Amino acid sequence: MTQSRSSTVSRERAREAVIRFMAAWEQGDVSAVDEVFAEDVVYHGPPFPDMGRAELREFVAGFRTGFSEIHVQVHEHVVDANTSVHRWTVEAVLSGTTQLLPGVEPTGNRTSAEGAHVLHWSGDRVSEAWHLGDWLGWLTKAGVLPPLPGTGA
Repeated sequence: MTQSRSSTVSRERAREAVIRFMAAWEQGDVSAVDEVFAEDVVYHGPPFPDMGRAELREFVAGFRTGFSEIHVQVHEHVVDANTSVHRWTVEAVLSGTTQLLPGVEPTGNRTSAEGAHVLHWSGDRVSEAWHLGDWLGWLTKAGVLPPLPGTGA
């Protein structure tokens, strides 16, 4: 479900908000979630269930319990009226356990993935977000899943 609310977000606000949100992943300051996302946000992060702000704060915190040395680099920001798209890469080390990956033990493997966030804005807050990342590649490089045949991974 795409929420459409009439407003226009500036490129500067979209860029600043995404950089702030990505720093939450790196540094663990989940207050960024409340600064960037509307109270009634719907955050889609397939294959995980849709989340509101409270669940998103827990998701980021849970991610950080399993992964360390997290670094996110945002490569581009595209803004059109009330929608923005932000392409990024992330790398980290699977160094702990997390409720996001039940039964998975730390491998110590460094992993990386590419992805993007598609954000729908209402005023200066995100009302709906799509987190689209390469979870299969991420978990394979982390040593959680076996490489796909013929990939050489």
